[in-house]
Amino acid sequence: MFRCLVVRHAAAEADAASGLDIDRPLSESGSEDMGRAAFGLTALVRPPDVIASSPYERALETAGIVADAFGGAPVESVEALAAGAPPEPMLAWLGTRRGRLIALVGHEPDLGRFVSLALAGSTRSFYPMRKGAACLLEFPAVPRAGNATLEWAIEARQLALVHAGNEASAGSGT
Repeated sequence: MFRCLVVRHAAAEADAASGLDIDRPLSESGSEDMGRAAFGLTALVRPPDVIASSPYERALETAGIVADAFGGAPVESVEALAAGAPPEPMLAWLGTRRGRLIALVGHEPDLGRFVSLALAGSTRSFYPMRKGAACLLEFPAVPRAGNATLEWAIEARQLALVHAGNEASAGSGT
């Protein structure tokens, strides 16, 4: 069994100081929202063996927030996750990795096409991901087109509620 946690980057600023899309950082509210969402993820999955991220600033920042929530999981910049990249190289890259859980952080519509390829063998996206959303795919062995199962899909605001619920339970002594 091989699992893949797919996470879309959080809300970003409209522009970067450089004027380049690749340099757009997360907005303050995007960072805060992703922080809550990332802690919600920790209640749903074990720490990833590695977090692969698009080399774009907003994705790297999102990956860093997720890594921190999991106690410092390693983050690796992967060109196959860059904005506009086709899903086949993402799946091929995933097939070269070893571990029980690999996380991918990237962009829409690319992640939706990746999830569709993994589940149905088609790059025609049927799963658009909102900012900060996540889903968990399970592959029987080597990741290939059409051989994944969707374990769950959850939006950032729902992940934040998971986090808030865990804090309330911890605070009440239950």
